[in-house]
Amino acid sequence: MSDLITITNCKNCGNQIETYNFCPGCGAKKITNRITFKNLVSEFVDRFFNLDNSFIKTFIHLFTKPEEVIDGYIHGLRKRYVNAFGYFAISITITGFYAFLVKDRMFELMTIALSSIPQEQVEIQKSVLNYTFQYQSLINFLLIPILAAISRLVFLNYKKYNLTEHLVIYLYAYSHIVGFMALFLLPVTFAIDNIFTISLIQYIVYIGYVAYVLKKLYKISLKKILIKTLLFIGIISFLYITIIIIAGVIIGLALNK
Repeated sequence: MSDLITITNCKNCGNQIETYNFCPGCGAKKITNRITFKNLVSEFVDRFFNLDNSFIKTFIHLFTKPEEVIDGYIHGLRKRYVNAFGYFAISITITGFYAFLVKDRMFELMTIALSSIPQEQVEIQKSVLNYTFQYQSLINFLLIPILAAISRLVFLNYKKYNLTEHLVIYLYAYSHIVGFMALFLLPVTFAIDNIFTISLIQYIVYIGYVAYVLKKLYKISLKKILIKTLLFIGIISFLYITIIIIAGVIIGLALNK
């Protein structure tokens, strides 16, 4: 069977592409050969490891100049960087892989950390952790609008970004730092025997990075971003404690049935 595929129309938009290597309508590359393992690997490497690739640019620039990535997307820049929802999808893939690898280790560390409290309480905490791993993608998806709403509330006296634009900010910033920390913490989780130390590292880096991004976007002083960050921490801590208490009560009732 021939490895060549006869193509006269673009499979993406339908334009005539017989004499073109790239579609003049949508820019898609003309594919004339059947897919093989070799060209599949080649495409993967080109897409994800090419330094000129938008993913690599997005990843690096979200550290070095996040305001260019995020503010650019908000104001119409679409081709230079991975779009906000695409970057979120990449992030939850990475964090899902991380959760799969460290789940048993985290249960082990939790058992050690909570060895001095009643077994019933240990089981409740393990159930909370299990549900967190099981519904991690959904939790992250729901958490982003909550973070965006809190952030908009904290920056209520600034009119530069509305609530929807804050959603874009967190689709990028939260996705980026959570995905990065999943990669960073993978070896750390097996090297450190204290689950609270691991959690503390996570939260410090999360909060620090988001504060850095917001400072860049709003172009405010260090003093102002510190005040805003403390207010943000206060609100989210209250919500977190409330959710944990409610979840603990619900799981406790379920276990006692």
